[in-house]
Amino acid sequence: MRKLRRMGLSLVLALALVVAFTAPAFAQNPTVSITVRARLIAITNSEDTWDIGIVVVNDEKYFSVDNAKDNTYSTITNAGNVAVDVEIQGTDLVAVDTTYNWTLNATAGDQHFSLHANSEATPDDYDVEVKKASYNDLCTDLAAAGTYDWSMLFVAPSAFHTSDDGEAKSATVTLVASLHT
Repeated sequence: MRKLRRMGLSLVLALALVVAFTAPAFAQNPTVSITVRARLIAITNSEDTWDIGIVVVNDEKYFSVDNAKDNTYSTITNAGNVAVDVEIQGTDLVAVDTTYNWTLNATAGDQHFSLHANSEATPDDYDVEVKKASYNDLCTDLAAAGTYDWSMLFVAPSAFHTSDDGEAKSATVTLVASLHT
């Protein structure tokens, strides 16, 4: 009888151990793996300088390798992960001594120069005015990792100040990306 009890007790203990170790298999908790990325709005531009050189009254210069009107020279790349709109804005041309500056204007004139941008869709038109007081649309709905080819036209003033000593002047053109909606 003792032997039977021991055997029975051993059998109950073995059965309890089997149930104890297999019970969690029936009560597993499912999991969900989550991945998230923050929205990134970023662009790059292939060309970051333009040395126009010496100009004369009413001179036209194109932002291209060979100063050709029909070229799109620079490439904007959407380095972000959402579609963006790109706007453009410029500044006046300022001399180091700031005495003989040229003002950015819609059209060239006395002490006024103009900048216009084109696009890959209309390479001959240069129909986007580069303004200084506000931004103007250059391209819209540029997909993530997408590219956009563009260029600019510079038109020199129709008259220079009589005392302008030919000092170099510099301006900045800024490209700004915003979320396409």
